[in-house]
Amino acid sequence: MKNILICAVLAALLLTGCQNAVKEGTGQLEKGEYKEAVSTFKKAVKEEKGAAEAYRGLGMAYYEQKDYQPARDAFLQVIDNGGDVTYVLYNLVGVCSMHLEDYQGALDAFSKGVDLAEKSGDADTKEQDYTDIVREMKFNEIVCHEKLLDWESARKKATEYVRDYPDDKEAQKEAAFLNTR
Repeated sequence: MKNILICAVLAALLLTGCQNAVKEGTGQLEKGEYKEAVSTFKKAVKEEKGAAEAYRGLGMAYYEQKDYQPARDAFLQVIDNGGDVTYVLYNLVGVCSMHLEDYQGALDAFSKGVDLAEKSGDADTKEQDYTDIVREMKFNEIVCHEKLLDWESARKKATEYVRDYPDDKEAQKEAAFLNTR
């Protein structure tokens, strides 16, 4: 899953006709030079050239270092600066929010991500990365509802999830557990 997210974000960065600092930061991300990438993307943000894509790269660099607060902040800046908003971006915001124990924020992000994915052309093609990311978001919605002690919503989401993904044994156990709540 991690490689899918990195590839999706790198592709978005490379396809946007980015400025030199963003291109340099993207290269650093590809090489796993995350601290260097943070510095480079911060420079790109200050230059205000391709700010949305610089924020996307900055978010990925922080995310790869498991520094979730600045990662989430950077991903949200992509949206605020008119960047390309994708279900992958919403998934990243949601995962960061979960790590920060902001389960309502995570739910909001996952919901927007699933809605966006279902409205996009990717939903028709059922490409593997689409399927994996949407599946992850839907499962994480269950987890977030549980963390918020919203058992009814968790149970509903688990039932829907098991219907859509009947091969997921972990989700079947989770749904059985939720039926006891």
